[in-house]
Amino acid sequence: MMRTALPRRLFLALLFAAGAWVGVASEVPLDENLVALFADLHVTADANNPHQRAGVAQSVRDVLACNPRPANVLFFGDLSFSHGATNDYRLLKKLVKPLEDAGIRWSACLGNHDRRAAYLSVFPERTGEPPLGPERLVTVVKTPHADFILLDSCLEGPVNGGIDEAQRAWLQATLSRYGKPVFVGAHHPIRETGVAGLMASNAVCAAYIFGHNHVWKQQKEEGVETLCLPSTGHWGDIGYVLVTLSGEGAVFTLHQRDYYAPRPAAKPEDINPAWLQRTRKNDGSQWRVPFKR
Repeated sequence: MMRTALPRRLFLALLFAAGAWVGVASEVPLDENLVALFADLHVTADANNPHQRAGVAQSVRDVLACNPRPANVLFFGDLSFSHGATNDYRLLKKLVKPLEDAGIRWSACLGNHDRRAAYLSVFPERTGEPPLGPERLVTVVKTPHADFILLDSCLEGPVNGGIDEAQRAWLQATLSRYGKPVFVGAHHPIRETGVAGLMASNAVCAAYIFGHNHVWKQQKEEGVETLCLPSTGHWGDIGYVLVTLSGEGAVFTLHQRDYYAPRPAAKPEDINPAWLQRTRKNDGSQWRVPFKR
């Protein structure tokens, strides 16, 4: 297959946007008790949709500006703009390189706009937890006080998501062995993955985290606390979430930069005042999840 290189101007812009942080990577410590959450990246090199990649680049810069920095960044699906184009993942690789250069680990689950084969062609090392991957790219991210399980809810075609019986059996067996709090998540809401009953019956499960809807929202569903994440730059609530973990629980802090639908205003004077009001109201909002003893 012939590879299409990124335009030189775009490539240089990405280096300029993120590369300034590389030289100081070793000077800022990493905190294993901090985790950054991104969702709905929708990365694309399409000249008509620059706000998606600009949003990801800004979220990366925001993470690198933290002191200390989070040791982990988690991506909650829809990494690709539309249908898992290989070039979308090649661009993502360039966008996340500053995180890697700073020693920050990143992990991802896939959404309905992603495709496993294309993703693995660019990130062959990310085959998921055995014995599920590469058919289902499930990841476990460990931290001192709580772990994160990222499920693969991508059905490759439909907008809705789900998990198969092999993944469900793996999750049940994995949770039965857990002795510390764990957050379960996927790109799709809990009603689509159908894991609420399993989580509600397991005391180690702290909450369910997902993307897909591009909105900062917490609610209880079928006995499980859930958190919906903003998008890094596609539409809706725009920003990322920083999680601070301790032995007592987790604090999720929203860093919201913007709100727009379906895309940003062309000029500052065209910005909808309601968008500005929502952004100001949401930014800095916190969600606290106590850990059961």
